[in-house]
Amino acid sequence: MQITVVIVPQIAEIFKLVPLNQTQWLYTIAISLVPLLIMEIQKKFEEVKFGKVVYQKEG
Repeated sequence: MQITVVIVPQIAEIFKLVPLNQTQWLYTIAISLVPLLIMEIQKKFEEVKFGKVVYQKEG
């Protein structure tokens, strides 16, 4: 349903949607990458703290 609101021009007009400009796209991409960076940093800290375990065989 959300995709329909964005793609169909008549429905987008009802919700008063407008396309993002270049600066807004850059902000959107940058903000979207923040969780990825945080998770990668967290993984590195865990790797340093506990050592890297790729595969641990049970038994």
